[in-house]
Amino acid sequence: MPAPRHHFRVLFENDSAADTDESYSHGTRLDYAQDWDEHNSWGLSLTQNIYTPTTHTQACVPGEHPYAGYLALGAAYLRRGDWVGCSTELQLGTTGNPSFARYSQDAVHRACGLERWEGWSYQVPAEPTVQLSSRQDYRLAFMECRSGSWQSDALLFTRENVGTVNLSGGVGLVLRWGHNLPESMAVNGNHAADFGRGLLRVSDYRPEEMSYFLVGSVYGGYVARDITIDGGVFRSFPHKTCSRKPWQLEGQLGLGVVRRGVDYFAGMVCHSRTYRTEDKNHLYGSFAITLHW
Repeated sequence: MPAPRHHFRVLFENDSAADTDESYSHGTRLDYAQDWDEHNSWGLSLTQNIYTPTTHTQACVPGEHPYAGYLALGAAYLRRGDWVGCSTELQLGTTGNPSFARYSQDAVHRACGLERWEGWSYQVPAEPTVQLSSRQDYRLAFMECRSGSWQSDALLFTRENVGTVNLSGGVGLVLRWGHNLPESMAVNGNHAADFGRGLLRVSDYRPEEMSYFLVGSVYGGYVARDITIDGGVFRSFPHKTCSRKPWQLEGQLGLGVVRRGVDYFAGMVCHSRTYRTEDKNHLYGSFAITLHW
């Protein structure tokens, strides 16, 4: 059976899974990767993120996350390896009304009979954005184990983000345990440079068999700039309501299943406070389907 060359992922993140609707309220990412050869791939992505305060009001709310939207197209190069893999993505996008965050949220809330958010007039203003992001995966062979049909593996990963949207960097760890672990779904989330294509090759993966496994990850980093909190670079933001918290942590726990060339993933993400006056860590769900052919 020839290895699949095309990889298309649809990913949604939403905090309604935790019965909330605040801060990072929703994220959508569509990405496609095509293999040139067994080591090199190129990719395209479309990302939309939506941010709202906790309080439903027609005015900005001091001490809460400001209204913000982000929409971007990305192009990426992925380098796969047995021990080290790397993905680098350039995103060009926009904030403000051209991000369609306001209209997307209104349409979904109308369709579902949910309360509408009325304060979008106070959102981070529209301006063009440019963002360069990279991720590196490192295989941790000493943590790999096999017992009968069950396996476990681990990888260390690093991220770097430079641009008008986000200036940050950090390091994380991923652990997986289950049956017939695949190359994909080692790192799954709405992050630039993350695609539905694995960066580390798995020599003993059997694509003709079903895969099912638990995956957990933890990531910590420093955020020097966040456009959704700090406002834009080229235009002033008079409605800034809070102060960014620089040191941030993120943990994820999920379940992955692969059957007949389709990846299914569902998980929960806990993110530490992103601004100083946020009263608690933020919890949201992450769901993805990836097609390989």
